[in-house]
Amino acid sequence: MFKLIQYSFLFAVILFSCDGKSSHEHEEVTDENLISAHEILEKSLDIREELLEVEKQLKDASIDYIELKEALKTWDKDISEVPGFDHSHDDEIQRKYHIHNTMKEFSPEEHKLFQEVMFSEIEEISIRMKRLMAPEVMNQENT
Repeated sequence: MFKLIQYSFLFAVILFSCDGKSSHEHEEVTDENLISAHEILEKSLDIREELLEVEKQLKDASIDYIELKEALKTWDKDISEVPGFDHSHDDEIQRKYHIHNTMKEFSPEEHKLFQEVMFSEIEEISIRMKRLMAPEVMNQENT
């Protein structure tokens, strides 16, 4: 009987210590600039994930994209998360590409402007990389 009480107590301690909350909870963000900055960041990350496949295709086609590869490296080093939205490896949805850079110490307005600039940069890189995959460009590369 004493063992049953011990096991019950141990079970209760474990149950209450594992209340289902992640140790990496997100705070409630209400600042419109930060919310907007995060939405822009997500669009940038969507494009960056697409470019992982484009990079593979360029390599497979033996197309030189060294200049764009350097631009991507710079972008990868510069991109930053938005306060209140930092990612967790415990989240249900995992991206192929995610950020490990130190968060910038900007005001909410500066975070939004920064993400707008970063979005423009990754969008331009994407256009240029996809242009390399166009049939007429690929034919020029192979001749």
